Amino acid sequence: MTIERFNIKHTMWRKKVDNSIFSSGHIVIPKAYVKQWNIALHFRDNGQNAEMWPVNIRFGPKLYEGKVFFRPSTKARSSVQHKILIKEDLIEDLKKAFLMSHIRWLEVELRKQGGKRSGQATQETERETPFWEFLDIEYDNKNKLFIFTDYFKQDPYFPEVFKHLIGSPKVKQIESSLFNNFENIINQDWKEKHHLTTELGAKNVIYFLLDEKNKLIYVGETGQDLKIRLSDKEHYKNAGIPNWTHYRFEVLPVGIATKARKEIENMIIRAYATLFSNTKDVKSIKISNYKLVNRKIKN
Repeated sequence: MTIERFNIKHTMWRKKVDNSIFSSGHIVIPKAYVKQWNIALHFRDNGQNAEMWPVNIRFGPKLYEGKVFFRPSTKARSSVQHKILIKEDLIEDLKKAFLMSHIRWLEVELRKQGGKRSGQATQETERETPFWEFLDIEYDNKNKLFIFTDYFKQDPYFPEVFKHLIGSPKVKQIESSLFNNFENIINQDWKEKHHLTTELGAKNVIYFLLDEKNKLIYVGETGQDLKIRLSDKEHYKNAGIPNWTHYRFEVLPVGIATKARKEIENMIIRAYATLFSNTKDVKSIKISNYKLVNRKIKN
């Protein structure tokens, strides 16, 4: 049972988490909250058909950049509209916070790809997985600051699996395929070695290894599954980083083949050699006490 909040400092709107947050990053502000938050007073039309104003958004401990969008009325459209526009970094963090809503949104989009109308796909999916999650939104008009709080959430069926899935390349590849955006490079954060066993969709990658104890760093590339590549203990013994502790990687667009991937790897290795001490004594500014152990460093 969720206990109601008592730390609300400003007029709060409890917004249902829906597809619009994840798909477009647009949050339409209801007219009642436009009035209570004095949005129209702070964000006025300048004579254009649409205008945007920068604002800050706080979600948890982090501060994000956002905008307020204002659409005035016209002869063809009598309604005035205000939206909060959020950027990709906040969208990604909201996906992680609302794991179940994010997965359900992907299910709706996949059904639409299968020929279902938008309304039908949404109704079917929500009927089969009936739950709601809510995002509390406050507005501090003195500081032009929106405050987001993920308070009412549905517990994932398998929480650790869901958390890992949301950030995996496989889910990001599904999203890219839904929105015809296959050419993006998919970035990953540093992870501890034990996470490798559950990695999904890590193919055609440039990867980075760290040995935290011995302060070593290594750059590599592979077209095969990263789990298979990094399971070769003998290779990393010969490469000079047998006891690596952390990894991260970039999934390259599908159009980038072996030759181009190797050139990208060489470029990154050479760039790293100018920043870290290295095996070829390439002149570097040594930004840390880590050493680059790659042997194939181009002059």
